[in-house]
Amino acid sequence: MTLIRRWRVVYWIIRDIAVRYTRFLILGFLIGLGVMLASGRLLPLVRARWLVPVERIGLVGEFTPSSLPSGIQSLISIGLTTLDEDGSVHPGLATWWEATDSGKRYIFHLDDDASWHNGRRFTSHDVNYNINNVVITPIDEMNVSVSLENPYSPLPALLSKPLFRNGLVGLGPYKVDKLQLNGDRIRSIRLIPIKSNTTATVRQYTFYQTEAAAIMGYKQGEVDILEDITNPTELVNWSNTEISERINYSRIITLFFNVRSEFLSDRTNRQALAFGLPEFAETAALSPISLKSWAYSDDVKQYESNTEQARKVFKEFRTGTASAEIILSTFPSYLDIAQAIADSWTGLGLTTGVKVENEVSTQYMALLSAIDVPPDPDQYVFWHSTQTATNITGYSNAKIDKLLEDGRQEMNPETRKNIYADFSRRLVDDAPALFLYYAKTYTISRS
Repeated sequence: MTLIRRWRVVYWIIRDIAVRYTRFLILGFLIGLGVMLASGRLLPLVRARWLVPVERIGLVGEFTPSSLPSGIQSLISIGLTTLDEDGSVHPGLATWWEATDSGKRYIFHLDDDASWHNGRRFTSHDVNYNINNVVITPIDEMNVSVSLENPYSPLPALLSKPLFRNGLVGLGPYKVDKLQLNGDRIRSIRLIPIKSNTTATVRQYTFYQTEAAAIMGYKQGEVDILEDITNPTELVNWSNTEISERINYSRIITLFFNVRSEFLSDRTNRQALAFGLPEFAETAALSPISLKSWAYSDDVKQYESNTEQARKVFKEFRTGTASAEIILSTFPSYLDIAQAIADSWTGLGLTTGVKVENEVSTQYMALLSAIDVPPDPDQYVFWHSTQTATNITGYSNAKIDKLLEDGRQEMNPETRKNIYADFSRRLVDDAPALFLYYAKTYTISRS
């Protein structure tokens, strides 16, 4: 009986406490439950913001939220497809796809496990590419149709561009934690890893208008890493600094000729200029298509030094022209190379002046610049005679036009490869431009 009485006393005490403090008990329960539920989301966020090491990276360039560098875009999100280094297309948000109607319609089958950073499921209604003359239509939640006016084989490569929702919400391994703007331009962007159980670091990117400003930011400790620097000379002897070199096989230093000018309208003269070039220590680019591309062919004319042929052509030009001079335009970052070319041509009998430009002028004679080659071998915009805004040489060749037209409509990869091999061979031989070498870039970091 004594034991029963004790339990009754305990029961009355508990009941009395529950009645008196009901609101506080319920509130405490709800708070505890909320903390348990939130900890799964909050703890990774706390870890990413305050416990994970931060890489402070500086980049050169002006960007808006809609024009971020491709490397940063690919950290935040992903496209329907992905690309290998050689430009080959692989699944991304689309697990597979098929071309129908002779390449005028594609059907992409989507990954049903993909989710946006805000937790929302990815569906066909989220495919929001804005491409001229392309109609995107959801078939159902997980399948989307892409229709074109004409067959276009580079489309899968084009759809490797990452997809975003408003506010730079993506589907990739990193999410945007903080964005600082200066007007409509991005001053800095901070990315944190989505998964907390990885060794990934927080990435803080700061953007500078010029390379000189970026180097000064590094010296002042604003950043610890500089990426894609073209001239690291100023930091070669800087304390606790390492410099690594990378060859950018998607950027070719190129000498463009304005084929509308009298002297440069003649292929023999353009080839003579090629024979009269100085030697370059960098990795030679023999073709307009990247050495790393699946469509690359080295079966092209190679312009080895031939000073005798160059002198002969230059002499004939001086004899037939009162003002036998060529002006080589370039940009400040290529001035040293331009001067070396000018000195070589002048030494062989063709007086050459160098003019530094801030933007491309349609009135140039010869232009030393860089061309960023796309991952797909399609170069229609650069060399087709109808592309007056982007074909800066004014080049027009019916055979080249036909090859470019066929190459972007052909669906068979091996046939496309043969088409672009023929295109490269003919273009290099005709020499509306000389593809000199692949650009080098440097990464500078504190050791």
